[in-house]
Amino acid sequence: MIAALAWVGVSILIFLLAWLPRRMAARVLAGEAGFVRVMANLPDKGRRYSLGLVRAKGEFRWEPRWSWTRLRELPTDLRYTGGRVTTSREGLWLSPRGLVIECESSAGPVLLWVHAAHVEHIVELIRHTGTSDEASIPVPDING
Repeated sequence: MIAALAWVGVSILIFLLAWLPRRMAARVLAGEAGFVRVMANLPDKGRRYSLGLVRAKGEFRWEPRWSWTRLRELPTDLRYTGGRVTTSREGLWLSPRGLVIECESSAGPVLLWVHAAHVEHIVELIRHTGTSDEASIPVPDING
């Protein structure tokens, strides 16, 4: 009996973990205001990612999720340079369902982890906010 209840609980958790990001992506595409979770890392300052929120509309502006977050702000002049899947080392603390967006700035490289359902939207926000012509760089393939 307990094993069956545990199985039901795990099934519900798996469903929610798969459904919530897709629901938020659909809300973003529909034009409803909201926030997208984006983890950020400055490789020059360590390997740890910090959780933050990006408003779904307007310019790309990362805000830390908690007041005690290690990374307090990102450079404002981000330029999209590419995307990739998480490495095995990053897979220890990042979900494999997301992609890492690589950016450059005046402060050096910036890595952003985004759930796969939000990658295209976040890349477009960065391109909209960016200062250079980066439209020729393709958005990473979500299925690949």
